[in-house]
Amino acid sequence: MPYRDKLNADSGTGKLITVRRYLDPVAAQMDRTLLSANGIESHVFEAASYNPVLSGAAGGTQLQVRESDLERVERLLEVHPGEADSNDDEEAAGVRCPRCELAYCFHERLRLEGTSAATALAILAAPLMLFLPRRWHCHKCGHVWDDPKEGPAAMTKLEEGDPRPVFRLRRAHSGMGLFLGLLAGFCGALLVTAALPRDAGAGLASAVLVGAPFVGWAVGRWWQYDLCSEPGCRTALTSDRSECPRCSGAIAGVVRSADEHYAAAADFRRELSALRAADQAREGETKKRRKKRPAGAAG
Repeated sequence: MPYRDKLNADSGTGKLITVRRYLDPVAAQMDRTLLSANGIESHVFEAASYNPVLSGAAGGTQLQVRESDLERVERLLEVHPGEADSNDDEEAAGVRCPRCELAYCFHERLRLEGTSAATALAILAAPLMLFLPRRWHCHKCGHVWDDPKEGPAAMTKLEEGDPRPVFRLRRAHSGMGLFLGLLAGFCGALLVTAALPRDAGAGLASAVLVGAPFVGWAVGRWWQYDLCSEPGCRTALTSDRSECPRCSGAIAGVVRSADEHYAAAADFRRELSALRAADQAREGETKKRRKKRPAGAAG
């Protein structure tokens, strides 16, 4: 249509492709805003926006761009793939979290996630919330604190050439193990009941029905796997990997939840900055000693 041609006259060409996936739809919209500000056509697609649980199972929220814009989009998002909000500006941005150094902090009585369960909790607990004190809540790492000045004035920056940290987000097949255990226990109980007399088989069938789910859950919890913790990446990581094959982040440790990524990344930045400062201090002391050394002194 003519109006579509006019709208996309300066946009990229080619088919729409998914460049990032998100668990948080807000992060996807913020990246879309960033791309739009740079003149790049982009679209946010939620497979099941009416149900966050189903949306995550369907692949989360997707950011789609034109094929010809892919290289430019990757350059814009390469500092923190899939998350333009982590690329905070150099200036102070209000209250920052003392744990992860990000500025997604709100002074509220209770932190509620954007899920249907949280909405139901808010409705049921609304009278009680009036008696809760307001505290600062970080909507990234989940940290809670009271003093707004406790956080840093700006995020600790990585210098050019520094590795960008990602972590092994350790997951387990506990839910799948429980489901398979329930199924196996039900089938096992039926077989025992059919094979043995009622009096002899009733106790054994009950034990199988109760014990199999527990065994399945335990096996599933033992059977763990790792994903890249970078939001929007979540690539499977094998044990021999030292960097993520998709986002090229340097694997710097293990985290147990997605929220821990932000705090662990901040710890990495602070530790690297402290090591650099210590090296610079040692170099300064070495230069001072060299200046104080007599001109004729041997090496």
